Amino acid sequence: MLAEVGSILIGLALAVALYSAGAAYWGIRGNDTRWEASGRHGVQATVFLLGTAFALLFLAFLMDQFSIQYVAQHSNRTLPTYLKVSAVWAGQEGSLLLWSFLQALFTWLLVRRPSGHVRPLVPWSMVFLNLITAFFVGVTLFLSNPFAPSPTLPADGQGLNPLLRHPGMIFHPPAMYLGYVGLAVPFALAMAALATGRVDRWPQAARRWTLAAWLFLGLGLLLGARWAYDVLGWGGYWGWDPVENAGLMPWLTATALLHGMVMQEERGGFRWWNLWLSTLSFALVLFGTFTTRSGLIQSVHAFSRSNLGPYFLGAIGLTLFGAAGLMFIRRGQLHDPHPPERFLSREGTFLLTLVVLVVITFSVFIGSVLPTLTSELAGQRFEAGPEWFDRVTGPQFAALVLLMGVCPLVGRSLSSLKRLSRRGLPALAVTAGLLVAAWLWGFTRPTSLVGFAIVALAGSVTASEYVVATVNRVQRHGESPWRAVGRLFARHRRRYGGYMVHTGVILMAMGIIGTRMYPFEQDVVLRQGAETTVRGYTLTYERLDQEKDGDRFRTQATLSVRREGRPLTTLYPTHDQYLAFVDQTATTPALHATLREDLYVVLAGWDGGGTMATFKVYVNALAGFIWIGGLVFLAGGVIALWPAAQLVGRAATDVPDVPEVYRRRQSLMAWGAVAVGVVVLAVAGWAMWGGGGTATPSTAPQGRPRIGTMAPGFEMPLMEEGTFSLDEMDGQVTVLNFWASWCPPCEDELPDFQAVWEEYRERDVLFVGITVNDDREPAEGMLARFGVTYPVGMDPDGEIAARYGITGVPETFILDAEGKVAYIHVGPVTAEVLRRELETIVR
Repeated sequence: MLAEVGSILIGLALAVALYSAGAAYWGIRGNDTRWEASGRHGVQATVFLLGTAFALLFLAFLMDQFSIQYVAQHSNRTLPTYLKVSAVWAGQEGSLLLWSFLQALFTWLLVRRPSGHVRPLVPWSMVFLNLITAFFVGVTLFLSNPFAPSPTLPADGQGLNPLLRHPGMIFHPPAMYLGYVGLAVPFALAMAALATGRVDRWPQAARRWTLAAWLFLGLGLLLGARWAYDVLGWGGYWGWDPVENAGLMPWLTATALLHGMVMQEERGGFRWWNLWLSTLSFALVLFGTFTTRSGLIQSVHAFSRSNLGPYFLGAIGLTLFGAAGLMFIRRGQLHDPHPPERFLSREGTFLLTLVVLVVITFSVFIGSVLPTLTSELAGQRFEAGPEWFDRVTGPQFAALVLLMGVCPLVGRSLSSLKRLSRRGLPALAVTAGLLVAAWLWGFTRPTSLVGFAIVALAGSVTASEYVVATVNRVQRHGESPWRAVGRLFARHRRRYGGYMVHTGVILMAMGIIGTRMYPFEQDVVLRQGAETTVRGYTLTYERLDQEKDGDRFRTQATLSVRREGRPLTTLYPTHDQYLAFVDQTATTPALHATLREDLYVVLAGWDGGGTMATFKVYVNALAGFIWIGGLVFLAGGVIALWPAAQLVGRAATDVPDVPEVYRRRQSLMAWGAVAVGVVVLAVAGWAMWGGGGTATPSTAPQGRPRIGTMAPGFEMPLMEEGTFSLDEMDGQVTVLNFWASWCPPCEDELPDFQAVWEEYRERDVLFVGITVNDDREPAEGMLARFGVTYPVGMDPDGEIAARYGITGVPETFILDAEGKVAYIHVGPVTAEVLRRELETIVR
C-alpha cells in the first residue's frame, strides 16, 4: 500500500511541477498575475506531494516494509532508529527523492513572499526552478523509484552499509543536498535577470541564497572529510577522490561567485563573471550527480552504475548552451562599467581571486576526468592520484591564501601605501616570529616553511583587521573590548563574518600543510605483552577482545601508550565484521589527538587468536587545526548568513526612531538566529567528533586468573540435565571453553574440541563448554550439527565469564589436576595447539 501511494504522489508531483512552470510562463506571456498566482499554488502543492512521499518512505523504513526493494537493500530489523533515518537517503533512489523535495521546497521559499529585489525576477525564476524540479522528479519516478517493489519478500533486510554508520554520514548527505539544491536558486535568478534584462541588481536577490548553499556545501565537505578520517582507516581525510572533488568544485565556484557579487553590488562590475559563475556552479552540481550515478568514475563514495548518466549529461548541455544563448542576447548590458585599472587595487585583487578559484576548479576537473578520458581515448589509463593533485593544486591554493593577506592590505582607496605600512609591516614581523616558532617546533622543511610563511602573513593581516577595528571603536566610544567586538560583528556581519571565514580557512591550511608535508606511517607487529616505540610513543599490546555486538562481530585490541616513560592514554582500535554483508568490514581507528599531532592507530590484522596483531600507526602533524579551523569557518558563515544578527547590537538604543514592538520582534529574531547558529555548530562538532576513533572497551576484564593461580569455582546448569560444579573436579585435568552460537570463530573450533575430547577422555581429561550470553535453541542446534558429546553448560548472564575476566569469545582455559590455571588461550584454538598443551599437563 505504501509503495503504490508513494509512486502516485511522485507522479502527481511531476504533473503539478510541469503545470506550475507552464502557468508561470503563461502569466509572463499574457502579463496576467492570476497565472503566476496559480503557479505559486502549484509550487506549494508540489512541496506537499513530495514531502508526503518522503514521509511515507521514512515510515516504510521505520515499519520494516521489506516488500519495498529500497528498504530491503538499506535497512533491517536490528538497525537502530537513528540509522534507519539516515538509511532513507543512503542509496540513489532515496537521495533523489530527498533532492526533489528540497528543490520544490526551495522554490516555494523563494516565491512565497519575495522581497523587493526578488519580486521582478520571480515569474521567470519560477519557470526555471519548476523545470529543474520536474527534471529531478521525473528521473526519480521513471528511472530510480524508491517505492519499487521487491521481486521477492525477504524475511529481513540487508541493512545499512557499514561504512555509512558514522555520525558524520547522518548529516553529510543532507548538508550536501542542501548545498546542491541551493545553488539552483542563484542560477535561476541569474537566468531570470537575463530573460528580463535586469542584469544589474540580481546579485542582491541571490547573495543570501548563494551564501546558504555555499555554507551547507562547506559543512558537507567538512563532515565527509571527518568521516573519511574516522572510518576508512587510511590515516587521511581527503584523498582527491572524484566524488569528493564533485562536491569541492561547485563550492569553489560558489566561493568565487560570492566574491564577484560583492564587486557587482558595490561598483556594478564583474557581470559576465557572476552570470557564468552561477551557471558553472549549477552545471557542476549536475556534473557531480552525473559522475556518481553514471559509472563514469569508480569510487567508494559512488552509487552503483545506472542509466541516469545520459539524462544528466543532456541537462548539463542544456544548462551551459542555454545560459550562453541568453548572455549572447543580452551582451550589450554585460559590459563592466568599472574594470580594474591595476592589480594592486581592491577590484584587481578580487579579479585575481576569481581567476585563481576558477583555475583550481579547472585543475580539479581535469584530474577527476583524466583517468576516464585517457582510458577511453588513448586506451591507457592515467591515474591522477593525490600526489598529482597536491603538486598541481598546492601552489594554486597557496596563491589563494596569499591573496587573503594581500586583499585587506590593498584597501579601498589610494591610501594603500599608508595602510600597507601601518598593517603590513607588523604583519611581516608576526610572520617572522611564527616562522621561528615553527622551526623550533620541528617543522624545518623549506617547502613547509614557505607555506607557513604564507599562512602566517594571511593570518596576521586578518587578525589586524579585528584588532585595529576594535581599538578604534574602544577609543571612539569608550566601550569595553568585548562589547566593541560584539558591536562590530553585529553591525558589519558580512565583513567580519567573511574575515572569520578567512580565519577558519587559514587554520585549516596550517593543518593541511602539516599533514601533507610531514606524513608518517609505520606497520607494527606485536605479540601480547610486547611493546615498541614509534615516534616517541611507546605502544604496548595488552590483549584482543572479540564479541558479538548487534549485527556485527567486533574484534577490539587494547594498546597502552606511554610517552617519555609516563602513561599517556589507552587506545582501542576495532575491526567489525557485519554478519549481513559478505566480506564487508569496517575499521574504527583509535585516536589520541593533541594540538601538535594525532596518534592514529588501525588494527590491520591478527593471528593465533590474538596472540599476535598487526597495527598501522600514523602520526598526523597539525591535524587538529583542520577540524578547529572548520568550526571557525562554519561560525563565520553563520554570522555572515543570518540577517537578523545585526540587530543584536541595535535593538536597545542605537536606533531611537524604531517602534518598540518592532524593536522587540527584531531582537527576538536576532537572538533566535544566534541560537540556531549555535545549534548548527554544535551539531557539526558532534558529527565530527561524536563518532571518532577513540573507541571505548566494550567489556572490561574482571580479574582474569593468572597462570599458576587457582581457577575460580562455579556451578552451572548443563544443556541436557543436571549441573556441573568445578569444585568437584579435583584430581582431573579440565578444559574450559567459553563460546557462543553467534560467534563464527567458535563454530570453526568446535570440531577440533570434539576430536581432541574423544582422544583424551580416557586419560582422565574433562572437556566442558560454557555458552556465554546465548540462547538455548541456537546453541543446541550448533552442538547437534557438530556432534558434540562433552558436557556443555549455560552462562546466560555472563556471571561465570566475568569471574574469568572473559572479554570476548572464544577463550579457553586448561586447569591442571590441582585446579590451577595451566594455560590460557584468547581466541579460536586448533586441535594441534590443544594436543601440545595437554601433553605438557597430562601425566
